Amino acid sequence: MQVLEYLNKKGYNRTEAMLRKESARLDQEGRPISSRAEDSGGDMYTIAFNLISRWIDTVLDIYKPELKRLLWPLFVYSFTNLAVDFYSKDVEKFFVTFKERFEKEFEDDLRALSTIRLPEHVKTNETAKLYRQNKYRLTLSTAAFSLLVQFLESKDTEGGSVINSLISSYFNIVTIDRAAAGQDRSLARILNNKSEESDIPAEDEGIPGHNPGSANTSKDAPPVLTRLNLAPMPMEADLMEDVKSELQDLDAVNDVSGSDKASLMNEFEQRIKQEPLDDAPSRKNIPFPPSLARDVAMEVHRIKENRDRFRIEGRTGGVGPSVSVTMFTFHNTYDR
Repeated sequence: MQVLEYLNKKGYNRTEAMLRKESARLDQEGRPISSRAEDSGGDMYTIAFNLISRWIDTVLDIYKPELKRLLWPLFVYSFTNLAVDFYSKDVEKFFVTFKERFEKEFEDDLRALSTIRLPEHVKTNETAKLYRQNKYRLTLSTAAFSLLVQFLESKDTEGGSVINSLISSYFNIVTIDRAAAGQDRSLARILNNKSEESDIPAEDEGIPGHNPGSANTSKDAPPVLTRLNLAPMPMEADLMEDVKSELQDLDAVNDVSGSDKASLMNEFEQRIKQEPLDDAPSRKNIPFPPSLARDVAMEVHRIKENRDRFRIEGRTGGVGPSVSVTMFTFHNTYDR
């Protein structure tokens, strides 16, 4: 203050104004006051991550599912950057603070990254190297991406520039038109599922060739996992023909046209036979041995049992009388 008064008395008005402007950026002890998140040292990533995560939690439901996919890669790159920049205490604090929200989906990667504290750890950790040497692919709708950019620019000094820098350096964001993206990203689908957890990543999301949680840990494992097919495998064509022939012979010998029972051939066509589905594995990809006569006999026996089972209304759909208390008692006499 004495210097400012002296300059004022001497008429150095411009010098006084410049000194006042510069002193306004200092605290009482003469240290510069942080005006940007980047001036906070290792805390800048915590400030920025809190900023983006709180904002995502408050956006409209139609944007929230896809924007939430940003958080995991932002966590990884912020965490590894802290280690590379020698913020050993901040890197541990950051990991402990934010790891809980990712434990369910990224358990394997979190375990692999948990020991990192120093730049040497990043250089020797295979998972960290994989993330830092590749860009994280993420698909966002055009509207969601525009909303993200507007928010980060409006919060530039509060951590938005930190997030922007991470996205520019480590992300490969692909924008798509929601109308052309199909049913998975339609507004109706999002609104119907807004009460459910929708953290399922897209098939093309992430680091190419990185499949956390895969049972195939070989170094020669393929870069992309084979698409998992969960539908029932269709019956082998030759086996089906042999089973049909056997059923037709049995129906010819045991005519059931005058009873309540359906023919074995009809039972097979209506209840057992399944058309191949798109999500069914192909027999060409699985080297099963050719079917034998024993396999034909087992299939025929299974069809006969399926047709002749007892009816429990609403459950089995079989034929014959309902299961009674007498029948239950008969089967629980322990052979006495």
